[in-house]
Amino acid sequence: MQASREAAPKNYMCPPRQELGRCSKDHTAAPRFNQQRGDNMNKIMPISDDHQLSHPSGFSRGQIEILKNSICKGVSNEEFEVFLMACAKTQLDPFMKQIYAVKRKMRKPDGSWGESMTIQTGIDGYRLIAERTGSYAPGPEPTYTMDNSGHLLSATAYIKKMTKDGTWHVVSASAYIDEYCQKGKDGQPMGLWSSMPRTMLAKCAESQALRKAFPSEMSGVYTKEEMLQAEVEVFVPKISKPQSDELTQILSECDEAYRTWLYSHLKKHYKTENFTDLPSEIYERMKSAAIKNMEENFSKHRESDEKSTDDRKDEQSE
Repeated sequence: MQASREAAPKNYMCPPRQELGRCSKDHTAAPRFNQQRGDNMNKIMPISDDHQLSHPSGFSRGQIEILKNSICKGVSNEEFEVFLMACAKTQLDPFMKQIYAVKRKMRKPDGSWGESMTIQTGIDGYRLIAERTGSYAPGPEPTYTMDNSGHLLSATAYIKKMTKDGTWHVVSASAYIDEYCQKGKDGQPMGLWSSMPRTMLAKCAESQALRKAFPSEMSGVYTKEEMLQAEVEVFVPKISKPQSDELTQILSECDEAYRTWLYSHLKKHYKTENFTDLPSEIYERMKSAAIKNMEENFSKHRESDEKSTDDRKDEQSE
């Protein structure tokens, strides 16, 4: 027969271990994971006394260090703060890759190149954000438009949103293949855009519909499907100013015919004669060719000088 046990009082708390004369640190306490149901299921909470909260986002110091040094490596402090705020706002878990920061090369208004951070999630992350509002339901299947040759032109996706009066409305958005398709340098679709173009385009359209229906929850965060076309944006490093100065110095020792040919070649193929506008990948080839011509030019001058010296000596001997 089992012995009966009295239920512990509702507010009963185990006495601190230090009162028992043992180690002051509680090694038996359960990790403090957030066990609430519903909207806070994925909220990240500190897991031990060694990881006290240090940021309004709810991340512990240890978690912030991990994010900064691995998942968000390379972002500035300001960009990192923006990312943490986006995690707190969307309640997506970066450690589960529900949300992440992507650095891309982008052209600035002045024409120069720089890096910019984009906060991204997947279409499932968008659906999760919408689901937590309690006002979202999936819509009908997406529809597509084709040209006369049967080529895909656009996709329209539909989702449902319940307004405050309890009425459900269908929200739609369209995405066009020429705006989102990820293409390689040969201009052909690549990756999943080559094998599943309708599925990928429908995801882009659904992302737009979700952002249209829930702007406050999703503003500033984009899906990876929408941003794939930016992955192939080519950033071409240019010849630096010191490299340009070095080439100019070498070319000053080359013969005139070579310099004329070089500048004509650059203008024809690169539309510029300015070395700093040229791709850095051709720097070494340009330098090697210029040095070769310079040495040949020096050799010609030496031979010419030697010949002139011999001629003078012959004249003097006569």
